[in-house]
Amino acid sequence: MNYNFNHLYYFYIAAKSGGITKASEHLHISQPSLSSQLKVLEDSLDLKLFEKVGRRNQLTPSGIIIYDYCKQMFELAEKMTTVVTKGTPTAKRKIHIGVSDDVEKEFVSEIVSNFLNHFSPEQRPQVNLLSGPLNQLLDHLHFKEIDTVITAQVINDSEFISLEEASVPVVLCCSSKWQNITCTSLTDNDLVISELAKCKDIQWVLPSNSFELRTQIDKFFNDNQIEKRVVFESDNITTLVRSVHNELGFSFLPLLHVSTEIKENYLKCLGSNLGFWDYHITLGCHPLNKEDSLVKAFSKSFKDLCEQANPSFKKLISNPQIHQLYT
Repeated sequence: MNYNFNHLYYFYIAAKSGGITKASEHLHISQPSLSSQLKVLEDSLDLKLFEKVGRRNQLTPSGIIIYDYCKQMFELAEKMTTVVTKGTPTAKRKIHIGVSDDVEKEFVSEIVSNFLNHFSPEQRPQVNLLSGPLNQLLDHLHFKEIDTVITAQVINDSEFISLEEASVPVVLCCSSKWQNITCTSLTDNDLVISELAKCKDIQWVLPSNSFELRTQIDKFFNDNQIEKRVVFESDNITTLVRSVHNELGFSFLPLLHVSTEIKENYLKCLGSNLGFWDYHITLGCHPLNKEDSLVKAFSKSFKDLCEQANPSFKKLISNPQIHQLYT
């Protein structure tokens, strides 16, 4: 029997993406056209590959068997591409980085700069950044349209493996110009919490409700019976940092994203320099990409920058001459 490999590939993508809509978007063809191509494949095999279950298409037992063979076939082709790519000069290669909305973009820019500086100017690869909601980035990752993903969210996905994970404190910060609120001079977390519960004048700058960080912040307020007056919300961490700098209000932010502003005395850290709880940020990739030389190099730059931001902060505050910058 002769197989049309385009039809098999269309079926593979439709099954992998879990639906005709996402598959047609990825393949850049219309849904009716894709459905027609899949029907031709079913007729040629004399098998029913999909069945309607509720509002979704689901693989039939025969479809599961065919998908397993297609998966082996097309993943083998992807591995072959990876092997061939290894011999390609880095200057002719690209690395696609996905960044979820809850990650500060300046932090990512520093990682990219660190990564590119490991190559001579004539050997630097091209870096493409794509930001957006995590679920969209994972769709791109499934189809290997991006190579790595940086996120602060927990991921339960069989096609995502963690390369590096950083754990840093979430600190309470405000503009270094604030002087008229008692808690800005406190370095003990319990005392800060007590003052926050009593003070009704504090305005807050917070991440949007879609962020895990916001969930953690809301829990902190509820647990400690602190009223909050939110004056600004954003789904962009960089905007929040700038807003705190511009004296719009107080905010809880990961140390990783504000360490430079604190060291340069633009922002003030309230309470303990160890923060109020831990924040996790992860760099991951598709399993087939974990041995790629560019992914490995980018992973090292991610790790280096995270280590520089956190241990260097602790080292700096242990120096009495510099301690005042953080209190």
